[in-house]
Amino acid sequence: MKKKLYVGCALTVVPAEKKDFFWGMIKDIKKELSKSFEILEFKGLGDHTPQEVYDFDIRECVMKADFMLAICDYPSLGLGYEIATSVEKLGIPVLAVAHKDSVVAKLIRGIDHKNFHFIYYNSVDEIIEKTLEILK
Repeated sequence: MKKKLYVGCALTVVPAEKKDFFWGMIKDIKKELSKSFEILEFKGLGDHTPQEVYDFDIRECVMKADFMLAICDYPSLGLGYEIATSVEKLGIPVLAVAHKDSVVAKLIRGIDHKNFHFIYYNSVDEIIEKTLEILK
C-alpha cells in the first residue's frame, strides 16, 4: 500500500501570467510522484466556500497524510497553516521547496523541527528526486 502524500502550494496569489506554467508544473510533479505515493488532492480555487476548503484540505488531506510536499514558490498563508499543522501538530515529515529565485519567509526557512526540510530547487526533476530521497 502506498503512503499518502499531500502536495500543497499557493493558489490565490499566483500571478495571472504564471498560473498556467505553475499549474502545469504542479500537475507534472503529482503525476510523477503518484508512481510512489497516493497523492491527496486539495480543493483548489473552485466554487467552494472557505469552510469547505478548510474542512477538506485540513481534515481530509493534511490530517490523513503520511508526508507533505510544500511548494513555496509564492507566498501563501494557507500553505503556511498547512505546514504548521503538519509539522507542529502531526509531526509528519515535510519537505518544503522553493525555486532558487523565490523569496521565502525567514520563519519558514528557519523551522528546525527534525521532520522538516527546506531546499531551493532548480528544476522539477530536482523536486521529484529530493521528495523520493527525503520523504521515504
